[in-house]
Amino acid sequence: MRPLLRILAAFALLLIGWSASLAAASRQDAAKPTSSPPTAIPAARAAKTIGVITVSGPIDSMTLQSIQRRIDVALRDRCDAVVIELDTPGGDLGATLAICHLLKTHAPLNKVAWVHPHAFSAGAIIALACREVVVSDASSIGDAAPIAISPSQELMPLPTTERAKLESPVLAEVTESAALNGHDVRLVRAFIRVSDELWLIERDDGKRLFADAREYEIAFGEPPSRSGSTRAIPEPPESSPRWAPPSSSADADSSLDDAFPPTDEEIAMEQFVHEPRVTVAEEGRWKLLGQVDTADELVTLRGREAHSFGLAHGVVNNDAELLQFFGGQQLHRYDESWSESLVRFLISWPIRILLIVIVIVSFVIEMITPGVGIFGTVAFVGFLTLVGAPALAGLADWWEILCIVLGLGLIAIEFLVTPGMGIAGLAGGLLLLLGLVFSFTGGDLSSPQAQNDLVIGFFSVLSAFLISGIGIGLLLKRMPESKLVRRFVLQATVTERPELAFARANDATLADAAIGVAITDLRPAGRAQFGDRIVDVRSRGGWIASGRDVRVVGRDGLGLIVEEASA
Repeated sequence: MRPLLRILAAFALLLIGWSASLAAASRQDAAKPTSSPPTAIPAARAAKTIGVITVSGPIDSMTLQSIQRRIDVALRDRCDAVVIELDTPGGDLGATLAICHLLKTHAPLNKVAWVHPHAFSAGAIIALACREVVVSDASSIGDAAPIAISPSQELMPLPTTERAKLESPVLAEVTESAALNGHDVRLVRAFIRVSDELWLIERDDGKRLFADAREYEIAFGEPPSRSGSTRAIPEPPESSPRWAPPSSSADADSSLDDAFPPTDEEIAMEQFVHEPRVTVAEEGRWKLLGQVDTADELVTLRGREAHSFGLAHGVVNNDAELLQFFGGQQLHRYDESWSESLVRFLISWPIRILLIVIVIVSFVIEMITPGVGIFGTVAFVGFLTLVGAPALAGLADWWEILCIVLGLGLIAIEFLVTPGMGIAGLAGGLLLLLGLVFSFTGGDLSSPQAQNDLVIGFFSVLSAFLISGIGIGLLLKRMPESKLVRRFVLQATVTERPELAFARANDATLADAAIGVAITDLRPAGRAQFGDRIVDVRSRGGWIASGRDVRVVGRDGLGLIVEEASA
């Protein structure tokens, strides 16, 4: 028993000593200064409440509307800073430029683009419009050359003139962003122009810039060495804050507080873009860090590269690091609403083709067949969806909606008032085509993007008309035998008289001028009884109330044509 007590006592003493040593070590650690002191947040960036606006998927007109709405909500929630979180492959050029204008004029000054994880093409242009850019470790940004897509969604080659026309507004946009936000103008323009070549050079005082071939020759006194693109650029030292603004084309001692926005006098845009930023007097002071861009590629940077090259002001991988970047206390996320996602779905060209087909087929069936308004209701709901979704997305103007309404009205007059003449129907069809085609576009039609949208709209509407015509022909051919049509076409009326069978519309046994009685309202289509026969008919002069006498005045491929007997 005594040996056991001795063992337990020795174990207790060891445990007490181990606990004391841990306490002493922790006190020593607490007394030591921390290896990475708190980072000073620049006054222009510091914010307590951050609003994160997520942008995911292709950029389109609905993205513009959604971002504007969410910025307004963030401002009402008293957010001190707005973050545009980007994960996009690109998108519509017109919408992209409008978003950039929105960010520069409507969003708060303290706005940051968070490339998380990818911002290609339109996404890169939008990111540059923000005052600062942050990236994640696995992110990518760049590859922003404008492209043209055919109506079949294939990439179209662009001649030199057309490409220059597309590139011009994009180059102007990113150049302005570079001037406002302190980016290297040569680097951001290399996102767009394939022919640009860039070399990263560093002066003996630490200043770095991306030099083109002319600046390279001035700095080194000889033509550039085209060794191929290399990205072997050292990372910022680990001891420096991950989000400290890296050296750029601006002087190394400039701060975020005075980096933006520059005054008009400080920006001479043409000189900013075209004049070399090195002088002959500086020859010998520069060293080459590597070739960044060759003449046959577009610049695309990974996250750490963007940070090293001075494009990104920090590396942020999650919400906690984003809060630390701002020195913030709370973060609110503002995602796209379900209704905005629904509108985006409804304005896609395949869905719009489907909606046009539904509207036209339902409208025609309602006009030429007796019914209780089910097909008319379907046509009306489809019409509201067809014109309402583009209107909400900012694509359809009032005159386009007016053309569609007038077109449908003239087609209705063709059926109800002047059947067979064709003038009202032709005019209505042309107005309907015009309104539907132009509802695919938005903004200035002189822009290449709008012209491309116009072509897509034209082929989409023509395809819908063709499909509608085929569908209407098949329905008319099979309508008398169709159980589906019989279920909806005036079953409520004929169930009171089950002996009245569903007759073929064009009964050849009825002579012209035969007198019958309308057993349904003719709107203009309906049914009339001639003796003991029930046939489908269509009025020539508009609405005829049930119970009125009617006279056969002709027939066509759609059935018998009647008029009121007293007329």
